[in-house]
Amino acid sequence: MDFRLLPCYLLGVILATARCHDITAPAKSQVPLRVVGVAVVSSSGFVRVSAGGGHTCAVSAGGASCWGFNLSGQLGDSSTVVRTTPTPVSSGSDLVVIATGGAYTCGVRTDSSAACWGFGSYGQLGTGDRQDRRSPTPVVGGLKFLTVSTGAFHTCGLAVDSTAFCWGLNDHGQLGDSIADTTRPAAVRGGIKFAMITVGSLHSCGLTSAGAAYCWGDNELGQLGDSLELQTSNPNAVTGGKTFVGLSAGGSHTCGISSDGTGWCWGSDVNGQLGGPPTHTCVTAGVSGPCAPIPQQVQGGYTFSTISAGAQHTCAITTDQTTYCWGLNSFGQLGSGSRSASP
Repeated sequence: MDFRLLPCYLLGVILATARCHDITAPAKSQVPLRVVGVAVVSSSGFVRVSAGGGHTCAVSAGGASCWGFNLSGQLGDSSTVVRTTPTPVSSGSDLVVIATGGAYTCGVRTDSSAACWGFGSYGQLGTGDRQDRRSPTPVVGGLKFLTVSTGAFHTCGLAVDSTAFCWGLNDHGQLGDSIADTTRPAAVRGGIKFAMITVGSLHSCGLTSAGAAYCWGDNELGQLGDSLELQTSNPNAVTGGKTFVGLSAGGSHTCGISSDGTGWCWGSDVNGQLGGPPTHTCVTAGVSGPCAPIPQQVQGGYTFSTISAGAQHTCAITTDQTTYCWGLNSFGQLGSGSRSASP
């Protein structure tokens, strides 16, 4: 069975907009809305947090904890029990980096080894097989990582020598190599040294220390920032010549922060997730919708310090520590206190 045909909220995966945008009648906003926050129970001390398809994980000085949906063991507590409050990850006391995917989780330990757990049918756990895991299981190959990034069915990691490796599903070249799906880390072709790595639904992107952004994988909706190819396994430079200090790959769009703090997004804009006017109409699998294959500036004149692209929405934090979100709001994901397109 093709799990991508399941409702997105059931599997808890981040899927391309073209496959998911008709689940509900969309409420959307193309302009940034200020977020109304809700405190997490027993969350004191967390220094990093990562939101997945239907679960959340965070890291504190005492290790990693997760909560939420747990059908495939993505909480890593050696069970499949749903948890409504933060629950320690089994053997997770030395996890210092955490990344939640669609229905799985990966992390990096203090010794720079990587481990993954949860749904593993596409090899996205990197454990050398396709088994689900209910607790952290080492990524094979003995590589040392600085960080990892998780998507729906594939994972990428940045090794300590700044080489990017990816594993899992590779039906659109999202692993950065022409190989078939793989259960083991494979080096991204091109030999580019990256300072950060980010994984979307069917594409991946990397940022060099000089601020150059590269993307690879699916490009049907312009999410690679390149209007010339429908998909590629080669890291291609994002069009526009911008120097970025932050980068985030979403469901079928990508966003970045340039060196002057302005936000830029490209790819699908079916639900306003680019935060600015689209420039093209993209057609995929018989579905057409607004898109921008070249980075477009986020409206509002904000100066951002961080940005995160989700499945069909985007959030960013300004330098004055105000959080704004834009895009699809049918489940209240913009955090504006309602499900409508405006506060």
